Amino acid sequence: MHDFAIEINRNLSSENTSIAAHNEDEARRTLSRNKKLNIAHNGFKNQQITISDIVILTSLRTYYRSFLNKIVFFPNSEMNIRTKILWNVQPHLENVGDKVSIIGAGMVGIATAVSVLGTGVTKNLVLVDAFGDKVKGEVMDLQQGSLFLKYPRISGGNDFSATQGSKLCIITAGVRQEAGESRLTLAQRNSDIMVKLVPELIKYSPETILLMVGNPCDVLTYVAWKVSGLPQHKVLGAGTTLDTQRFRVLIAKKFRVNPANVHAWIIGEHGDNSIPLWSSVNISGMKLKDLNPLIGRHNDPEKWIDLHREVIGAAGAIQELKGYTNWGVGMSVAAMARSILGNKLAIYPVSVNANGKYGIADDIFLPLPAVLGSNGVCDIINLNLSPEELASLQDTAALLKTVQDGIHIKGADVKCKCRRCRT
Repeated sequence: MHDFAIEINRNLSSENTSIAAHNEDEARRTLSRNKKLNIAHNGFKNQQITISDIVILTSLRTYYRSFLNKIVFFPNSEMNIRTKILWNVQPHLENVGDKVSIIGAGMVGIATAVSVLGTGVTKNLVLVDAFGDKVKGEVMDLQQGSLFLKYPRISGGNDFSATQGSKLCIITAGVRQEAGESRLTLAQRNSDIMVKLVPELIKYSPETILLMVGNPCDVLTYVAWKVSGLPQHKVLGAGTTLDTQRFRVLIAKKFRVNPANVHAWIIGEHGDNSIPLWSSVNISGMKLKDLNPLIGRHNDPEKWIDLHREVIGAAGAIQELKGYTNWGVGMSVAAMARSILGNKLAIYPVSVNANGKYGIADDIFLPLPAVLGSNGVCDIINLNLSPEELASLQDTAALLKTVQDGIHIKGADVKCKCRRCRT
């Protein structure tokens, strides 16, 4: 172990001499407190630990996360596999801050706030809404119940300055689609709202991450990216995260298993144009398509396609019963926020810039499985799509581009204001 410690510490020292020196000082202090330490593990029983041994243990603790990110102990073959599976977007970061601002105190905004607080995602929550009295009442209500949580700090109002220093800004604000209103008209109305509020958020939190929840989500994510000046990895939309969860739950019910053991994705777009990836649906590694080659097709005797239809109709069914949907959305957004703020590196099908992926050659934001961490979108999964699925995804991208091109975005192409770009 002594030789191994010296060799690894030499490598660490060459990478960062100052930290290695700090680790050696710490090792000497540890050794002075523990004159005779014994290892009773992995065949090193009764071997005394030297300073070099403690240096390596300390250094390994210091560099643990960087080892995972760089995969320094993985052979080149495994590195190649990783690059085939993941499109790297940005380096992974450590945990940095947890202030969350939610813009919009409507049904979805409040459901998101309760979900974020209830799951312990943050201890510092800000609610902002144009209607000052309403948001003041919501904040008071939440504050009075905060004793039953972990006593978080909850504040709010109609002034964007309250959001200053936010690590994550969740935008649920927007107007609902009116009867007979076209998708393009709705996109334009909500786009005009984003043009006004997004720059205000960036003014007070230039290094924040934007998570878009309003509709049409994918188009609004594109608009937010254009007017914010943020790099693309810091702007994402809720995408088909809720659709995917509904899909997995329905499959789990059919098999009577835990949804956690069902692996399935819906990508492309939230709603009618969503794409279920039947080619990769599996339960604990067993692909359903291997057992039923017709799964998801119209001529499938088992009618699995009905599950996707049920996913598409789920929101409408809830709206008919209670008038709106909010809790499912709020809980799914809280899960994404937890992965970002806690650097959990969980994978969710969020709206991301698909340019350069799957034959898409334009800046189109649409839902694809992505790794979410402290830097926002860290990686995008390179799925092995069937020819039919790939064609459907490209058709959806073309449709979204038509909508994007049809809206007028005031103040687009703003320069990035984050610390890195300012310097």
